[in-house]
Amino acid sequence: MPEGSEDATILIATSWQALKRARSGDERTMLCNCTIVIVFAAFFIEANLNHIVETMNKTTEMSRFLGNRYPGLQDKLAWFYNCYVARLKALNKRQMFQNGIERKLRRKFPGFNEIYQFRNNISHGTIDRLAANLDNANTLRRKAKAIVDGLYRIAANAGNEIPRSVTYEVAISSND
Repeated sequence: MPEGSEDATILIATSWQALKRARSGDERTMLCNCTIVIVFAAFFIEANLNHIVETMNKTTEMSRFLGNRYPGLQDKLAWFYNCYVARLKALNKRQMFQNGIERKLRRKFPGFNEIYQFRNNISHGTIDRLAANLDNANTLRRKAKAIVDGLYRIAANAGNEIPRSVTYEVAISSND
């Protein structure tokens, strides 16, 4: 399936390739393949969110609101939710988190918490071996794709129909 950007296309393809390897059943590589499935599904969410925000020409606005030139995934998703989903808009990052944005994100985007925590653990050098199994990897990858589909729907509802037309062949042949 085509995606919105070259990065997103490659990231979800990497996750798919690892899932196919995991489904082969080789227990010696299962932990590594399932870890790759989940981590690259998380990267897929962030790549799409970045693409959507850039396409909507809101990167500077987001960075200003969050007070960070390089905000993290949860902060970016919280900003997006605050701008395009929340009925009561927070006026700044602090207010957004005081208003319980994390809870709202988890309700709106099922699986986000597990994906985000797994990704963060990896970034700090820890693998959650209980979470890195085939059933969970399958489930979280599907949830990541549903989150991304939801992000595109939210953007479209805000008047920003963003095409998803980058195929794997185009993405891997790009020089960018």
